[in-house]
Amino acid sequence: MNQSQVTSGTSRRLKPTGRIIGLDSIRFIAALWVMFYHVGYFPLFNGLDRSGGFGKVIGAVYDCLFCGPASVIVFFVISGFCIHYPYRQERKEVKFFNFLSRRYVRILLPWVAWLGFVRWIGMTYDTVGAIVGWSIECELIYYTFYPLLHILAKWSSWRILIGVSLPISLYFVFFVNPYQMMYPSFGLHGNALLGLPCWLLGCLMAEEFSGTRPVSKGTLWLWRSLIVFANAVCFSCMLHLKIGFPYTLNFFGILAYFWLKIEVATFREEISFRKKAWFAIFEWGGKWSYSLYLMHGPLNRVFNDFGLDNLDVTFKWCLKIGFILIFCYLFYLIVEKPSHWLARRITRKSRKNPK
Repeated sequence: MNQSQVTSGTSRRLKPTGRIIGLDSIRFIAALWVMFYHVGYFPLFNGLDRSGGFGKVIGAVYDCLFCGPASVIVFFVISGFCIHYPYRQERKEVKFFNFLSRRYVRILLPWVAWLGFVRWIGMTYDTVGAIVGWSIECELIYYTFYPLLHILAKWSSWRILIGVSLPISLYFVFFVNPYQMMYPSFGLHGNALLGLPCWLLGCLMAEEFSGTRPVSKGTLWLWRSLIVFANAVCFSCMLHLKIGFPYTLNFFGILAYFWLKIEVATFREEISFRKKAWFAIFEWGGKWSYSLYLMHGPLNRVFNDFGLDNLDVTFKWCLKIGFILIFCYLFYLIVEKPSHWLARRITRKSRKNPK
């Protein structure tokens, strides 16, 4: 084997503790999906006559396409993966104080700034908390209990933890309030219990990461089509069959686990994807997806207060999305990015001297 072959082979392998290629792109798409769910999607079929069979079906399909709660489940799986990835297969010791300090700083500083902005524009946490705040609260609970979960997984396995938590979460929904349609309907600890199996699936995904094989482009796009279809089915079940998200989304999380395993394994090996212009844009967008997730709701409120109802529907939608994206990115530069820097500073000493 010559030197160029060695170099090529090395470049195709991910370093053990390196950045996971492709995850930022998925984060950005998921954040956009949530934004479209809350603020409205492109008026592709504006003016469509829905009185007839064809128009009714097309309109109903498009209405169910952007299921924001399903995208939150994708965030949960990715979060569990990212948290456990450095500690998978006993590669690194979990240092409780440094671990929590870094995570709390990265999450809470933007969250506090977001809360300040929400109150400044006259919104209440009861409103925006039901939109995105509940999932941040769940994440903080998962971060706090991760060291304990890590110990429990050593004694048993991540699969056993998932196998125990999934039926418990479903039993909890059935016995506490079986008729709820929305996922975050059970209070702080109840919501966290419901979403725990999805987060643990991310931990399992990290544990199995090195053994996951890439697939062909055709198979990858088949999985992508399947996950979009499943997200629409969950939305349709809630709207038309009155089967709430608390029953469907944890099973969607299992499907998301298999899909994400394939995504990250294929991006890890497939060089051609990384040369695409869209990939660079999505990876860049993923860096500020948390800001987009937090700020799209309040910024939508600000834009609507401008009173631009006389504008063309399509132009107004494009203007609104551009406004939201620009100011979400500014929020990232002013608030989120400095919080990342501060979190790294807090744990710099421990990272320089790993055990």
